[in-house]
Amino acid sequence: MSAPRESPIHVQAADLAKRVGEGASAVLVEDGDAERHTLTAFLQHMGFAVTAVNSGLAYYQELAGRAFTIAVIDLGLPDQAGEILVDYTRQNTASGIVVVTAQDRVEVRIDAFQAGADLFFSKPVDLRELTAAIGNLVLRRREIPDTVVAPPRSAEGAPVWTLLAMERALRTPKGAVLELTAMEFKLLSLLMAQGGTVTRARLLGELYESENSSAARALETLIHRTRQRIATETRLRPPILTHHGVGYIFAGPIAHR
Repeated sequence: MSAPRESPIHVQAADLAKRVGEGASAVLVEDGDAERHTLTAFLQHMGFAVTAVNSGLAYYQELAGRAFTIAVIDLGLPDQAGEILVDYTRQNTASGIVVVTAQDRVEVRIDAFQAGADLFFSKPVDLRELTAAIGNLVLRRREIPDTVVAPPRSAEGAPVWTLLAMERALRTPKGAVLELTAMEFKLLSLLMAQGGTVTRARLLGELYESENSSAARALETLIHRTRQRIATETRLRPPILTHHGVGYIFAGPIAHR
């Protein structure tokens, strides 16, 4: 009798585990016992060392103790809004962020992405899609160091910041490439194209098509998150400066590709 065939999902997950290799880790915050058990087992099959918790407080405690390759966050937690955890994770870590929630509304998706999520899945999660998406997210982040090349230089010979349109990424003066979210790319496109101060009104109009208080808070969060990512992932001083009362400036030599 022939051995039973593995399901396509498990074959796909096993292949990912081989490519991700050792050292990949995931922190999962999910208050539902059944969902937490299922996602923990599946992430482990994908090759991740998994730390699973059931509350926002426990999640913060885990983040304080170590770094994780990815964070998988349920939005419907008993003690903390999941969007706040997403924002905290984006501002304070270099983890890829995956949101899993039963709240499948457009407004919820927008809030999650604005807070810094890389991926969004509604429950029940299709494990085939989850495998493919997380695999691409992790492997793209793993490939970033391999993209380091000799950076272009200004006319004066100084290394420059380069916005890579095709890759939706920012190359630093040291040659490292930082992959950007869609909103981060739009923000830097505006700042780097201007060559001077870009007013808050223009940024709000271009990015959010609104100048209300909600859009203003979203812009402040986006600026803070982009600065934090540049500082954390490139070890360089973020070149985005505030022109108080007016707007923002990209303060550094620039090239475009």
